[in-house]
Formats: sequence, structure tokens, C-alpha cells
Amino acid sequence: MTMNYDITIVISSFNRDDKVGETVTRLFESDLSQFERVEVIIVDDGSPRPVADVVESIGKPSAKIDLRVIRHENSGIGATRNRGFRLAKSDIVLFLDDDILVKTSTLRHIFEALGEQPAGLIFGSYPFISHESESLARFACEFYGYDKVTDEPRFERVNAITSGLMCIDKRKLGLTGALYDDDMTIPAAEEYEVIHRFSMLNIPIFSARHISAIHNHHLELSWLAQQQYKYGLATAEAFAKCPSIIGIEHFAELKRKLNELSNPGVRSSVKRMIASVPVRKLILWMSKATNKLFPNRDHRTVFGLLTTSNYWGGYRDGLDRFGPQYEKN
Repeated sequence: MTMNYDITIVISSFNRDDKVGETVTRLFESDLSQFERVEVIIVDDGSPRPVADVVESIGKPSAKIDLRVIRHENSGIGATRNRGFRLAKSDIVLFLDDDILVKTSTLRHIFEALGEQPAGLIFGSYPFISHESESLARFACEFYGYDKVTDEPRFERVNAITSGLMCIDKRKLGLTGALYDDDMTIPAAEEYEVIHRFSMLNIPIFSARHISAIHNHHLELSWLAQQQYKYGLATAEAFAKCPSIIGIEHFAELKRKLNELSNPGVRSSVKRMIASVPVRKLILWMSKATNKLFPNRDHRTVFGLLTTSNYWGGYRDGLDRFGPQYEKN
């Protein structure tokens, strides 16, 4: 018997058994009054502790929810999301990261937003659940754009996506098969490729500023530095494996600026020094010391230097990792 679902929720998970259980529990507590049937597909990307073990301990969901847990060998975030996307029986697919806690109203707001907008892709925000200091909280609010979150319906066309709380309407986009590029290995690289492809096809992407959830992660400076390093790696991978991406103006400008890391001259030498491992460690130490001594002051300058230096460092290492597919100059 074929079931018709109002929405399919795809949760990709790897090695977060301490988080995914709470994510699923919050999902089960959602307001489902507007839904007849909801499909939930959890794709376990070869986690050391199977996600099924965690899910079984939670208990049965609402009668409106049909839950499946799929496990495959570790394949990366793009391939894992694609697995759930291909299996989805609804035309509306919500991608949810395994450390995102939806609010009771999140699903309802997303469903309503897709009905109100002609766009086939929208995504929401997910501010961190807690922060190392008030200074870091203020920096993160501006850095990640959480200061734009509003209670009133507001859609903004953007040239970026975040897949942790993102919804697709297959009918509007004419999508079949996969959404992401299975070949991308560093998280965020697969998003760059989608942005490029959608731009070439003139498919608009909208940020729904009034739709939000909670990122179940305590934000610390060390984690922020690690994440920015990974984003640098992801940028290098995307440029290497999808060189036509620089046909988009803002990616072309980003590439031009990053290429300065390899150019001759004093300014480029200083940038390379800032991106080096010893200096990145020094900047992290300075950031932590400043944050500890003055936890309530404005540290945008030093925190900004921390994020930039690690992004540059990740990008330079990414050139070496994914070369010779990509020319540095």
C-alpha cells in the first residue's frame, strides 16, 4: 500500500548519539494539527553506535508519524542527505541536522511558508543553545545573521543556504533523484555546489527569517575556530571539483581574495603568516584570554581575526588536499 505524506523529514546523522535522541524527541513533540501523515527518515552514516539504538530508547511517535531508520557505510553528508531525499515519499522534504531542536511550531511554519511562497527552497535559522560568554553570544548573533531573526513573516532572497533546517518542494523545482553532489566530502562543500547549480538554473533561494530552531551546541571559541577551518577546506574542495562555480560573481570575488594568499608581496605574506598554524594558535590563545578577562565586552576585532585566520588556513590546506585539480593562481 502506498502512503501519501504531507511532508518527509530527513535527518542525516553521524556519531552524535548524544544529540540525535533529543533532536528526534523534540520532533515528536511538534504541532501536527495541520498534517495528516508525516514521514521521518533517519539516515545513519555508519555511526560507531547505531542511531537505531538511540531511537528505540525514545519510544513510539505520534500515530501521524511513520519513522524509518536507514543505515549505510560512511559516505559523507551529501550522499547521506541524498539517500533520504531519494527515499522520501512526499514532494515536500525537510532536511534536519541531527543536532537541531525544532520548536513546537517549526514544522507548521515551514509548511505554511512553502504554501505562501513560489520558492521551492527555503531555509531557517538555528541560533546556538548557549555560549561561552556574552561577548561570544553577541559576536555569533552578528556573524551568523541571527540578528535578522524575526517573529513576523519575512522572506529574503539570498545566495547562500544552510542545510540544517532547509525545506524543498520537488514539484516547484522539478527535482528527481539527488539534490546534492555525492562527491563532496567536506560539510558545506555540497552546499556551495547547490548554490552554484541553482544560480545557473535561475532558481531562487529564500531565507525565511521568521522560521527558527535551536542549534543544540554550546558555542566555544575552540569550536568556532575548528568550524571556520572546515569551511575553508570546503571552499577549496568546491572550487576544485566544481570550477565553474566562479561564474557566479560573489564566488569569483571570494576566489580572487583567497588567491591573494598565494600572491607575492608583503600584504600576501602577512596573510599567509596569519593563516599559519603557530599564529592561528596564538590568536586562539589571545581570544580565549581576552574572553576570560572581559567576558562582557565587545571583542569583534579579535574574534573576527580568529575566524578569518582559520578560514584562510583551512583554504590553504584544502588546496593541497584537493590539488592538482585546482590551480592556486
